[in-house]
Amino acid sequence: MTDNVIYSVLEFSTASQAQNDYRLQQKASSSRSPLSYYVAVALGLLCAILVTLLLFQWILCRGCKFSTCASCPSCPDLWVRYGDHCYYFSVEEKNWNSSLEFCLARDAHLLMFKDNQEMANFLVSYRIFSNSLVQKCGTISKSGLQASSCEVALPWVCKKVKH
Repeated sequence: MTDNVIYSVLEFSTASQAQNDYRLQQKASSSRSPLSYYVAVALGLLCAILVTLLLFQWILCRGCKFSTCASCPSCPDLWVRYGDHCYYFSVEEKNWNSSLEFCLARDAHLLMFKDNQEMANFLVSYRIFSNSLVQKCGTISKSGLQASSCEVALPWVCKKVKH
C-alpha cells in the first residue's frame, strides 16, 4: 500500500500581526457603532411612544364605554353615551306624544329601562305630577317611577343604540 502524502505550506502569523488584524477589525466595527447605536435608540424610542399612544387610546376607549368621553364620537352632538346606547336629555318640556315624535324623528325611542341597574344609573329629579294608577305615562324621580298624565308637559329622555 502506498501512503498518500499531502504536502501543505503552513504560514504562522506572528503575535504582532494577529494583534494588528484584530485592531483593524475593531476600528471597522467601532466606526459603524455610533450610527447603529443612534438608529437603535431612535427606533426604540419610536416603539415606546407608539406603545404609549396605543395604551392611552385603549384606556380612553375603555373608559368611554360608561361615560360621556368627548373622544368617543359615536353619539350625536348633545347626546350622552352610556354603554352601548346614546341618551338625549331634553331641556324643554313636551307632552308624551310630542316627546315620542321627537325621539322617533332621531331614530330613537323614549327611555325604557331594561333593568333596575340601568334605572338606578339614570334616575334624575323630575317633579311628580300624579301618583294615579290610571295614568298611562310616568315621571322619574329619585324615589323611582311615578304615574303621570300623558298630557302634562315634562322634560324627556330619548334612547338609541350608538352607531
